[in-house]
Amino acid sequence: MNNSLMSRCWAVVAGLLAAAATSAPTSAAWPVIRPVHICRTYTPAADSDTPLTVRLESPGGAMVYKLECHNGNYEEMSFINFSGDFQCALYSVGGGRRTSWNLLASDVPAEQGSDSLNRGRMTANQVWGDCGAIPEYGRIRHFRLRGMRITFEFNDLRWASAASPKIPKLAAFTFILDASPDASATSAAAEEIRAPWPGPPCQ
Repeated sequence: MNNSLMSRCWAVVAGLLAAAATSAPTSAAWPVIRPVHICRTYTPAADSDTPLTVRLESPGGAMVYKLECHNGNYEEMSFINFSGDFQCALYSVGGGRRTSWNLLASDVPAEQGSDSLNRGRMTANQVWGDCGAIPEYGRIRHFRLRGMRITFEFNDLRWASAASPKIPKLAAFTFILDASPDASATSAAAEEIRAPWPGPPCQ
């Protein structure tokens, strides 16, 4: 990771911590989370996974949500079939057990009926070239739900030498995760994005 990206990864931490006290939800419907900021760089190889597990905790330290990320090479037992170049699923936790479906899928029936049709899943096509600039479907994605705002950013992209607009292949990328309280986010699952899914080649 280059120095400017590293600086960006850590510069926001203080601001996130300071914002926690002032931006907590006023509704008691959802638990308040402590801000989280994570940067992770991956250099995918054939048949390798891209694992990440993040605890989203209450101010008292109890885990209330869990974010789990893998790619299509992941073969362990899981409640969804991970696919693509990088995919994350978010679910609520209570009593040490999962208590919800994948919360990154909106309430749209098509997303609820598929493990892969949600913006928690990233493919190389979606972040390649102009496709990566498409709001909410490319390199930067926001999820608002349950009194929190979660941002995914795919940065520092490097491409395999054989990559082409028709068959892009990621050689490395940095995943940046930010999660913080957002009192205006009241939906039980990720809010629906009021824009259609991009067509080829950005799928």
